[in-house]
Amino acid sequence: MQIAVTHTNTDFDALASLVAATYLYPGAVGVLPGQLRPNVRHFLALHQDLFHLCSVKEVDLDMVTRLIVVDTNHWARLDRLAFFQSRNDIDIELWDHHLAGGNIVPTWKCLEQAGATITLMLREIRKKDCAFSPMHATLFLMGIYEDTGNLVYASTGAEDAYAAGFLLENGADLNVATAYLSSSLDGGHTDVLADMLDSSQAHLISGYKVGVLLVPVESGLTQLSSVLSKYKEIKGLDGAFGIFSCSDRCMVIGCAGTPEIDVGGVMRRLGGGGHPGAGSAIVRSGDAEAVRLKVMEMIADQVTRRRILVRDIMSQPETVVAPTASVREVRPMLEVSRSRTALVLDNGRLSGLFTREECSKAKTDSQLMAPVKAFMRTNFPLLLPDAVPKEALRIMTESGKGLLPVVESGRLVGVITRADLLLHIYE
Repeated sequence: MQIAVTHTNTDFDALASLVAATYLYPGAVGVLPGQLRPNVRHFLALHQDLFHLCSVKEVDLDMVTRLIVVDTNHWARLDRLAFFQSRNDIDIELWDHHLAGGNIVPTWKCLEQAGATITLMLREIRKKDCAFSPMHATLFLMGIYEDTGNLVYASTGAEDAYAAGFLLENGADLNVATAYLSSSLDGGHTDVLADMLDSSQAHLISGYKVGVLLVPVESGLTQLSSVLSKYKEIKGLDGAFGIFSCSDRCMVIGCAGTPEIDVGGVMRRLGGGGHPGAGSAIVRSGDAEAVRLKVMEMIADQVTRRRILVRDIMSQPETVVAPTASVREVRPMLEVSRSRTALVLDNGRLSGLFTREECSKAKTDSQLMAPVKAFMRTNFPLLLPDAVPKEALRIMTESGKGLLPVVESGRLVGVITRADLLLHIYE
């Protein structure tokens, strides 16, 4: 007997991959964990008869000869199936797009970077030319859309987009996908969100705004990831982590929009899982405050190790002049300068900026012979070399200036230009 299994708290990528396994392995049965995401549960309440699925209680596990694991690479995330870890008489085949934190040692694996596990499985389904119904195509599409944020998460690849187009060509229904993927908050959720907004204060961790909240909730309240995402959006945070405490356990949920904060990495250290942009873990502890402090410590440690500073991406100025240089001397330098800005240095110290705008104010011969210090700008924003690029981008946006001097102990050490930030962001 062969069965396909996936992680508890099953999302649409996990469900889609579970169903895809029943196509790729004829005769395989998809085994559902006990805990499903609410939108997945609602979907299966109506559509389960269309798929070859059952619960773990319906399977004689002693008869299993092949275990197909999808969308996870960690025994602890499999519902009541960890005992297979000690068996050496079965084949284990693994399909997953989570590249870090696994402890399952498979007989065979497809472990690759992708926005969703179902994308990897669809590659094989296309090779084998497996026929599937429009509802299957819709489920597969929901798996891709949910795990890639409708193809906008940084983890999305070209193959994810190609797979989505392939599914639309094969009858995937966007109306159905939208209905199950859209998140709406009921009264209980709006109360939790209101409490989060009222009581929270963002922490500045190495230049990134992160909310780490301790939120007591009622037992059985689901869709908390949607609440947390809404909180992050309203507050304009780089990352948000909710420690939702109930009785003797905490559900830790995180989401982030910057590569310096790897949510999945934090959750794996707590015994859970996820992606760089989102993840969750269940911590069996009645001391929620201790869990919150531990999460704070892990985020700070991670950002410190991963962060890039202004000093790492800054460049050297194209045009540097003395304050006594005449406007006539400096004008041809500005005409060929890409930044259109000359930095005025007096013994290594930055005295001012002289741009084409200031240069245009000198019209008469006497003005052209005047030193640049008579026209230079002395009020301008500065950066420290240990600032983060996000701060440079904020200052550049607010000031409208395409060049920011980087100063340490009063001395010029470099500049940040639009080109520097573009290279950093798009690398």
